[in-house]
Amino acid sequence: MKIYKYIRQKPFTVNYYDNYTILELANLFLKTDNDSTIVVKDKKPVYIITNTDLINFFLQKDDYLTIKEIIEKYPKYLIVMNKNEDVYTAYKKMRGASIEHLVVVDDNGELLGEVYQKDLVMKFVEFALKDDLTGLNNIRFLDTIIQRYNGTNSKIGVIFIDIDNFKHFNDLYGHQVGDEVIKFVAEKIKESIREVDFGFRYGGDEFVVLIFEQSKDVVLKIAKRIFYKITLSEHSYGKIGISVGVAMYPEDNKDLNEVIRLADKELYIAKNTGKGKIESVN
Repeated sequence: MKIYKYIRQKPFTVNYYDNYTILELANLFLKTDNDSTIVVKDKKPVYIITNTDLINFFLQKDDYLTIKEIIEKYPKYLIVMNKNEDVYTAYKKMRGASIEHLVVVDDNGELLGEVYQKDLVMKFVEFALKDDLTGLNNIRFLDTIIQRYNGTNSKIGVIFIDIDNFKHFNDLYGHQVGDEVIKFVAEKIKESIREVDFGFRYGGDEFVVLIFEQSKDVVLKIAKRIFYKITLSEHSYGKIGISVGVAMYPEDNKDLNEVIRLADKELYIAKNTGKGKIESVN
């Protein structure tokens, strides 16, 4: 992943030649949402002033100094990174240098934007909980949700989904097409559920959906919505079939892990009795 994808596109900049005083610069700061200023000279970054720097300048009674004078009095090595560098390399550099802002430049050394360490941390957390291929939540996040809700009074519908004859796509067209089919199913799942619900790639061509605080009738309606969105849609490599199992927590079992297993069991009943259907715990 390249660092340019995480740039804050409109950094607050001032021109070295305009040479504001620190007091004037502080007034400009108040009009923006940024917490840093990049000083640019001939389109190239030469210095960065953070909110912390501004506070120090005022404490030192240096608010009357111009930017040029500040740069001379408080020289600092400006850490910059080319837009094509890896995001993990950028994060390591920021951690190693104990900086919160990283200036990003193009191949000519001209300013493109700025990356904040806190933005990268949030992205890394997101990456850790997301499936790379589909963008759905991954099984690690499912484990977290299970720990959070197991033993509570929350009502949770579990929908377990498996793609029918998935091996056919891989064998006939190759794994790249198989991946496209998985992504297609994932998108239909995302389209079918609310923001408060969760979709997970459970593994391979299996998916789990958790529906919160709805009756079994509603959960079954959502399962049917997902089913028909997938099976009635045209895909470039033919029709895609799925089998679905449904179970309810805590109605069917007071252990959410067991409810997921029950939904999986219903799924395989659907598989073994003709595929392309929805089965639920009675």
